[in-house]
Amino acid sequence: MSTAIVLAPSILVVDASAASRTHVAGLIRNRWPDARLAEAVDAAGTLEEMNELSADLVVIDLPGAAGMALAQRVRKAHPACQVALAAEPGTAAARAKADAAGIRLFRRPLSGDVVEQILALVGWDD
Repeated sequence: MSTAIVLAPSILVVDASAASRTHVAGLIRNRWPDARLAEAVDAAGTLEEMNELSADLVVIDLPGAAGMALAQRVRKAHPACQVALAAEPGTAAARAKADAAGIRLFRRPLSGDVVEQILALVGWDD
């Protein structure tokens, strides 16, 4: 009998709102206490953290085109990294654009159930 070992991932939470970042980081810590977490407020901070952290997962909650543009930059620069983008229900064209770029869309607000779906991208299993 073999048991798969899932190492704790490095996760970057990106949100301009300090309260929202703290909320999402807390939800992640509650579910995966060993995860290594970092936070960023904008694109510049995200790219800087990515160079230092080499994250396995980036959770982006920035409004509108800014969030999608950052998600695309992260995927292009770090193709092995999973990218989760919090978004309002979008059009089929927006979903197709995200799918083509390898970006996973998740509905706002980022609740515990949604965070569990996001963590599953890097091997979390309740």
